[in-house]
Amino acid sequence: MKLSVKCPILGFEDTKNMELEPIDEIFFRLHSLDGQDFDFVLIDPTLLRTDYEFEVATYYQELLNLNENTKYQVYVIVALNKTVEDSCVNFLAPIVVNLDNNSMVQVILDSVNYPDFFQADKISNYFHHK
Repeated sequence: MKLSVKCPILGFEDTKNMELEPIDEIFFRLHSLDGQDFDFVLIDPTLLRTDYEFEVATYYQELLNLNENTKYQVYVIVALNKTVEDSCVNFLAPIVVNLDNNSMVQVILDSVNYPDFFQADKISNYFHHK
C-alpha cells in the first residue's frame, strides 16, 4: 500500500511517499519511495501490549483527516537486533496510518503523559520465546 507522509518523519524530512507491505503475519516493512532510501520494520503494538493506547492530538487528526468513522492502524517501529527478543520497539513515536485515504504520520508522544512508554523497549519484556 502506497502512503502519503503528512508530517515529516524525524530525520527523514525529504520523504513524502512510503510503501507499507507485510513481511509476515506479524511484521511489516515501511519503505521510502523518495528522499533517502530507507526501511523501517513495524509491528502492531497491541501484539506486545494489550494496554497500548494513546490520544492522537488534534494536529495529527487533522493532517490524517481522522474522525470516529475512519479506519486506521497503529504501528510501532522495531529496531532489529540479532534476535527478536533483543530487538527494541519505540512506543513513544507510533506510526498512524489512515486506511481510508492512504496517509500516515509519526505521532510523537510526550513521555510525561505516557510514563510507561519507552523509546527503546525490548521485545523480550513482552514476549518470551519458548
